[in-house]
Amino acid sequence: MRRILPVAVIIGALAGLFVGGYLNVVNVPVMEWAISLEGVAALESGDVGGSGIEISLGVQRIGMVVGLVIVGVLFGAIFTGLYHLIRRATPGWNMWSVSLLVQMRYPLNPPGVGEESSLLMRQAFQFLFVVISLISACGVCVGLKFINESDSSGIQRFARYLSVIVLYLAVVVVVAFAFPSNPDPTPDWLPPELVILFRTFSLSGHLLMWIVISLGVVGYLKYKEYGIKSRYTTASDI
Repeated sequence: MRRILPVAVIIGALAGLFVGGYLNVVNVPVMEWAISLEGVAALESGDVGGSGIEISLGVQRIGMVVGLVIVGVLFGAIFTGLYHLIRRATPGWNMWSVSLLVQMRYPLNPPGVGEESSLLMRQAFQFLFVVISLISACGVCVGLKFINESDSSGIQRFARYLSVIVLYLAVVVVVAFAFPSNPDPTPDWLPPELVILFRTFSLSGHLLMWIVISLGVVGYLKYKEYGIKSRYTTASDI
């Protein structure tokens, strides 16, 4: 694990740069649309006070890329741990990982949606949701490893595999319904299609991040394995 962790971290950072560029192209125009509508709504309601702190969109673009690079590094480290767990639990299987549960339960909102009073609560539930999801995934890996190392076979082994899958799905369903949804209402001035566009692009960026990390790390490992086999074959032919 320690041998591929630095590589996974670098690939995660590059994935963050790539996704940051992608979201700057597709999602920032949606953010600009939301900000303009928010400004019009503030003028119409007479609420033009604000907090006195304004950040230019250019700085927000850079900040988004930097934030995604940090997230990519964290995802790369998480992917490394899950990859090793799954490879030990199911030798010979490839690892393709996509994390969508948190994004589906707590989708990102465009500018103008979200109260400061609920920010801490939303972030706490998101973090707890991630922790439980990771623990559940690790539990599946441990269960599969136990089944593969046992002397069960045939119907008995299939039943054990099925029980692990059913238990994992049950945990996912219970957690998804037990956690409260986003409490912040969508303002009337915000078109539904804008919210759908923003959440769709954000979700696609999250998916793209995991795909790039998966392809990068697994591709690197396959390349290393191919290089080792080639050197061994060459040495044996001499």
